[in-house]
Amino acid sequence: MSGSGINVEENLNRLDEFHIYAHLHVKSAHVLTPHGTLVDVFSVDEANPSMEIRRQMLEPYLRRAGFYYASLIKRFEYDNPMISALVERWRPETHTFHLSGGECTITLEDVAMQVGLPIDGEPVSGTLRSWSKFHHRDIWQWCEELLGEVPNGHVGTTKYNTKLKWLRSRLQQMPLDSPEEALVRYARCYIMYLLGGILLPDKANNTVHVRYLPLLANYDAISTYSWGSAVLCWLYRGMYLATDYNVEEMSGCHTLLMSLIYFRLPFWAPDVTSPYTFPLATTWAGKRGKNDFPEQRLQRHRLRLDNLKVDEGCTYFVEGAYGISWSSTWDFNTAVVPLILFR
Repeated sequence: MSGSGINVEENLNRLDEFHIYAHLHVKSAHVLTPHGTLVDVFSVDEANPSMEIRRQMLEPYLRRAGFYYASLIKRFEYDNPMISALVERWRPETHTFHLSGGECTITLEDVAMQVGLPIDGEPVSGTLRSWSKFHHRDIWQWCEELLGEVPNGHVGTTKYNTKLKWLRSRLQQMPLDSPEEALVRYARCYIMYLLGGILLPDKANNTVHVRYLPLLANYDAISTYSWGSAVLCWLYRGMYLATDYNVEEMSGCHTLLMSLIYFRLPFWAPDVTSPYTFPLATTWAGKRGKNDFPEQRLQRHRLRLDNLKVDEGCTYFVEGAYGISWSSTWDFNTAVVPLILFR
C-alpha cells in the first residue's frame, strides 16, 4: 500500500499499456467468451441403454491411459463475467493473479485434483509439421491406423484438424461387439475428443489438432506423459493472450479454471448438497452459469475481488488446501515436469 492509499498489487497491471486492466476506463464491460462446454459423448438415456454399455466397454482402456477421471467430467456452464474478472488480474510475466491480499496461482496439484489428470511424466511435445520426415508416414495414413477411419475430405490435404462432431458421432456408433483392437482405436477417439473439447481446446472449440496422435500410438505409453502439465501450460497461455485488451475470446481448459474458482472462492460456487467427488470438477455437473446481464455481473465480480479478505475461508490458491483423503495417492510434491506444449 503506497502513501497515497493506492494498493500497489491492484495497480501493477495498469503499467502495461496492452493489458486489459489498463484499458478498463475505455472497455469497462469487456467480457471474454470462453469455450469448452461440450455435449457428453455417452448421454444417459433409459430408453437407449446402449450408450452406457459403450461407456463401460471403454472404461478399462481409459483407466489404462490415465484419462478415466477426466472422462467423468460432465457438462456445466461457465460464468464468463467471473472468468473475465479473474483474467483482468492475471500477470503474464509471473503466471499469477494479483488480488487485494497478494498473489496466487493455479498449480499442478489443482490440475490433478480438479480434472484428475496425471501430472508427472514425459512432456507432451512433438512436431507440428513434416510428418513424413519425423514419423515416416503420412499423418492421415496414421490417423486411419490409430483411429480406424479418416474424416471425409482429409486424405491428401494439409488439414491438420479433426472435427469433434466427427469423433463424437464415431463413438456413439461404436459396435457393441467390437474386438479389443477396435476398442483401443475407439478409446483413442475418446481421448482426442477430451483433448480438443475440454482439456486443450482452442478458441473455436470445434476441432482437435492431429499433433496429439503420435503420442497415442503406443497405447501403454499414453499414461507416461504429463498431460496435466500440458493442460496447465495451455491455460496459462490462454490467459496470457486474453490479457490483451483487443482479444475477445479465450482458449484453455476453462473447466479447470471455473471449477477452481468455485472450490477456492466458495462464496461464488453454486449450491451443492452432495459431498465433493473426484475429480472435483464433477461436483458442478449440470450447473448453469449466470451470464445474464454480463456487464453488470462483471462489475459486481470486480468489486467482490477488490474487497476480498485473506480470512474468507478457502479463498486463496495456496499449497495444501485440499483436505481430502484421496489426495495422498497423487505425487503432487515430487513431480518434476516442464511446462511446455508443442512449443
